[in-house]
Amino acid sequence: MRRARFALVVALVVLLSGACRVRTDVGIDVKDDGSGAVTVRVGLDDAALKEMPNFPQGLRVDDLTAHGWSVTGPVKETDGFTYISATKPFATPDEAARIFVEISGENGPFRGFRVSRRRSFAHTKFGFDGTIDFQHGLESFSDSQLAQELDGKPIGDDVKAIEQRINDTLDNVFQFQVAVRLPGSVTSNAPGQAANGAVWQPRLSQPGAVTLAASSSTTRWTSIAALIVAIVSGLALVLVLPVVLAVRRHRSA
Repeated sequence: MRRARFALVVALVVLLSGACRVRTDVGIDVKDDGSGAVTVRVGLDDAALKEMPNFPQGLRVDDLTAHGWSVTGPVKETDGFTYISATKPFATPDEAARIFVEISGENGPFRGFRVSRRRSFAHTKFGFDGTIDFQHGLESFSDSQLAQELDGKPIGDDVKAIEQRINDTLDNVFQFQVAVRLPGSVTSNAPGQAANGAVWQPRLSQPGAVTLAASSSTTRWTSIAALIVAIVSGLALVLVLPVVLAVRRHRSA
């Protein structure tokens, strides 16, 4: 989601009086031609929804739809969270990079997310890389406008005060996941794997920046088959042509 709306969701949930949970999932799906889609899902558990019964209606999505995002939900899923999802397609890796900037802004926690695609004669290599930096905690999602709405504090209170009030750690309250799917068999530095993909689950308390890296490759067997046919045809021509010429010379003689 665009930075301001996403930050507002995070701030509202963390200010709840109970021990609520909120999930933020970022998904990147890349197709063989380099196109694909970016999906951001924000999920609230039942406790959070009880404190914020008007959350789905109060979340204005006009700016999202105006910038090409398709918004669905709220939908309660089997994990007990109620999700609102926003998806935006991209036609090229360059378009994907611009969408990543929309998610958290130029200086947000999701930095340098990039999709790459390099094609050779019979192989196509895909890549994804980026950085997640939660060194500034929840302030990573804040901006000056939101801070002004919260009495000048980026998240309305300091981290220790929030954790004391909710009697829980922010790592438990806020759960993050970044998942990428690439064509072919994927190798990555992610601790979690999925079908044709990699899954990272960074924590707010994690010291320092986390580097994400994944790659894959596909083989175009039709190109290889065409090359084999061409080689066989060439060899056949080289072998058969001398025989044909020899026969013609013998007949002439």
